[in-house]
Amino acid sequence: MQHFVRVIVCLGLLIMLPLQSIAFASAPYKTETLSSDGGLIETQTAFTPLGEFLSGEEVVNPEDIFSDTNGFIYIADSGTKKVIVADENGNIQARIGEGVLEKPTGVFVDDNGDIFVADYAKEKVFRFNSIGELKGEFGKPDSPLFGKRSPYKPQKVGVDRRGNLYVISEGSTNGIIQLSQDGSFLGYYGVNNTEISFKSVIQNLLTTETQKSKMFMKTPPAPDNIALDKQGLIYSVTEGTENEVIKKLNVAGKNMLDPFISWDSTYQDITVDKDGNIFTLNSTGEIHEFDSFGNLLFVFGGTDDGSNRLGLFKQPTGITIDQNGKLYITDKERGMITVLEATAFAGQVHKGIALFKEGLYVESQQYWESVLELNSSFGLAHTAMGKSYYKQQNYEKALEEYKFAEDVYGYSDAFWEVRQAWMQEYLSSVLLILIGLIVIYYFIEYLDKKRKILDVPRNKWNEWKTKKLLSELLFLFKFFKHPIDSFYYLKRKQYATVLSATILYIILFIEYLIAKFQTGFIFSYHGLGEKSLLVEIGIVFVPLLLFILVNYMVSTINDGEGRFKDIYIGTIYSLAPYLVFIIPITILSNVLTYNESFIYIFSIRIIYVWCLIILFIMIQEIHNYTFSETVRNIFVTLFGMVIMILVVFIVFVLFDQVYDFVYSIMKEVMMRV
Repeated sequence: MQHFVRVIVCLGLLIMLPLQSIAFASAPYKTETLSSDGGLIETQTAFTPLGEFLSGEEVVNPEDIFSDTNGFIYIADSGTKKVIVADENGNIQARIGEGVLEKPTGVFVDDNGDIFVADYAKEKVFRFNSIGELKGEFGKPDSPLFGKRSPYKPQKVGVDRRGNLYVISEGSTNGIIQLSQDGSFLGYYGVNNTEISFKSVIQNLLTTETQKSKMFMKTPPAPDNIALDKQGLIYSVTEGTENEVIKKLNVAGKNMLDPFISWDSTYQDITVDKDGNIFTLNSTGEIHEFDSFGNLLFVFGGTDDGSNRLGLFKQPTGITIDQNGKLYITDKERGMITVLEATAFAGQVHKGIALFKEGLYVESQQYWESVLELNSSFGLAHTAMGKSYYKQQNYEKALEEYKFAEDVYGYSDAFWEVRQAWMQEYLSSVLLILIGLIVIYYFIEYLDKKRKILDVPRNKWNEWKTKKLLSELLFLFKFFKHPIDSFYYLKRKQYATVLSATILYIILFIEYLIAKFQTGFIFSYHGLGEKSLLVEIGIVFVPLLLFILVNYMVSTINDGEGRFKDIYIGTIYSLAPYLVFIIPITILSNVLTYNESFIYIFSIRIIYVWCLIILFIMIQEIHNYTFSETVRNIFVTLFGMVIMILVVFIVFVLFDQVYDFVYSIMKEVMMRV
């Protein structure tokens, strides 16, 4: 019996161990990443809460946090009016600035161990040595280049290898303030750009110089935080803007990242790990991780809902990452610091990125394969795998991976190699076949002249062309050379009917679907998502029907001679270039690379312009307008289409509200009965 009890106890312990492990590794938030199509999808947890750092009364209102290369953590605490220094285990090593600091809001430690503290209240940056002795202070520059009215309210600070200071000052719209070691003003660095809106462009066009001088001059937003990597590159975040919210600045102060790297405009802090990966913290407690090229890797964290769970924050203010890859996030309202640790999944991603960044694509492949085993939709992993296969000259596999990643440029390079190999193998055979076909063509033409061997099929074809419906459909080709005469015959001689026009509308829709879904990957739209036939029907036929209806009504008012039937038939025949050439161009798009994209783009533009010209002629000839009357008719038609869309939308909204009102009344009556 005792032996049986021991067995049960052991089994119970074995069962409990993995459960405890899972509970420890669980996170109170979901982690998201970019999928192959550029949308956010949920993925495996990248960072899990490890615990609190310096819990208790040691920290009151943490404003900023910094980790040096020796493993020490520095916390600027405005509540205790000092900088707290602790080791990675949470043991306090020193308290810096007691009696000196008033409201420390930023902290940075240089390679020599000197501690720089931005004090918002005293409007200075203080410099302490590693044991807390005050070595110097940096007040407002007295240089005339700085400007007497320029604000100097230090919030954050950073120091480069040369000892130059980069000060984030509240309201400094000129950019980051750059000071030398002795406090001399060196200039402004990394100034943000003024956002240009459609409204400002219109105002600029319509106002005089005098009016412009009286208008409020829009200034660029001031940067809010700063970080430096081991190469000395400077990173900044700016709150309340839509472009360049994250900047990676070179020596000249130019941004090296995509200006639209992120949709978030509430970033509070930024930090960079030893591999150049960028971590940002926003006001809602979300942490966004990017690689050194600006590709989004993970989104995790969130706002505390009152449950006080680790990994959720009420007023996040600072973020840093130590040499071991642990994240430290300060929460000012809760007076605590949370430590997050990377999971094995994130570790595989980071190892793959580190090799990928160095151009070691083949060596990184094993890590990306592990990532894809866990999440097959991880977009960056497919791009990396594509480069790996490309490096190994396995271009077919590279094409597949680039297509998964929707990487047009990589796909184009791999496709060029595949096409080149195909041409080397089959081009001579293709040329021989073409030459043979040309010889056969001229031989048949010669025999036809001598013995009339094609008279029978020629007579059959001429007989078929005389059939009314086929002749009406073939009448489409007359619009290429003689559009004016063709519309005359269409209107006066009835060379086309509603039936033939309807068939052409159906052909138009079929060709539209073929062009949309069979265009070469390089030139196709990659955000198709779910394909709905009703949606595609609406995209094609709603604008056409709207144009026909509105143009008929406008032309009736403005003495147009065209009947509804004439406009209905004339509109589809105006699209003759699209109907004839879109399929060949679609086929062509499947054999072109990105470097040859001008051929496809130019061809498409020619088709659209050609159709618009014929459509213009159609309106002019059908309604018997002059040139100026035709132009006016087109503008009024377009305006009428917009008005009709608005009317339909308003009617729909009103009907929906009436339906909800009637439904709620009926529901109330049923409940009372």
